[in-house]
Amino acid sequence: MALSLSPVRRALDRIMQLLRRLVRPVVEPIRRRLPTRITPMTRLLALATLIANVGIMVTGGAVRLTASGLGCPEWPRCTPESWTATPEMGVNGAIEFGNRLLTYVLIAITVAMFLSVARLARSHRPLWARSLIIGLGIPFQGVIGGITVWTNLNPWVVSLHFLLSSALVLLSTQLLLRVRAELDAETSATRTPAPRPLAAGVRDPLSRGMAMIVLVTAWAAVIAGTVVTGTGPHAGDPGSPRHDFDPELITRVHTMPVYLLCAAAVVLLVRQRLLVDSPARGRASWWLVVAIVLQAALGYTQHFLGLPIGLVLLHMLGSALLMVAATVVFDRHRARYCTRGTTAGAAATATA
Repeated sequence: MALSLSPVRRALDRIMQLLRRLVRPVVEPIRRRLPTRITPMTRLLALATLIANVGIMVTGGAVRLTASGLGCPEWPRCTPESWTATPEMGVNGAIEFGNRLLTYVLIAITVAMFLSVARLARSHRPLWARSLIIGLGIPFQGVIGGITVWTNLNPWVVSLHFLLSSALVLLSTQLLLRVRAELDAETSATRTPAPRPLAAGVRDPLSRGMAMIVLVTAWAAVIAGTVVTGTGPHAGDPGSPRHDFDPELITRVHTMPVYLLCAAAVVLLVRQRLLVDSPARGRASWWLVVAIVLQAALGYTQHFLGLPIGLVLLHMLGSALLMVAATVVFDRHRARYCTRGTTAGAAATATA
């Protein structure tokens, strides 16, 4: 079998060599113009990547809340005859098609982000890898969006759509934190040749454990929240299916991980106060508390007011911001990432 495969392998090698010869004259001049270090523009693109991924979650929620989920009843076309919405489709078609157009904005930002670190794959592998994964996640989002349309907005598929967006928000947050850490290490007035850990501060098993619980319970709350949404009245289209759960019961299930999240956040704050921990960790924990309080207030208010569209949309934005806050807390306590260091002799000791 090995002998029979060798001619195939040789043929594939020749094809790859030919492709390299054809592509290199086009790619090489572009590659040489790409950045070779972290710059303020890299940080701006990382921030734009995070904002765009949060924004696509909110606009997707607006599509569902305005009953525009099937404003474009086909995918990838808007209709069997047209790639765009038509005037006859009304405002729902315009809203759904507008959300699809925003995906291209996200693609442009993501591509720019990846190109800004493309030449840093060896020295800053975690930045390169996260940029690549975020970029690859967008086509997956498109496919899931298509399945959502084909299944008449099945609530399980809609949940998967939202959860993938949450995962991209998590990765975008980590990317921004690492880019900022690298840039701060380069521009700091007290530049040191040694790599600087992202999780700088007092190492304590309790605080590290609470940081893990924060991220896990935040994810559990988001997952349960998608089931609550799939049970509620905002289906995205009047004819779309809903979960056959008791709304009161599933809402109580949703609050269980939230209570655990609140407890972990309080324990973390108290422990940090006793340890006199780093300011960055303190700020991360306080922002987490603010996000939890605002989310809880929005959640209870929307529930008792009958789920008005405006409050539900704010609650979805809060879900994205809670994921950002929980990710920052987790990274500040448990990330193994270290900056590359500021001298030529510093080792590239950046790990995930």
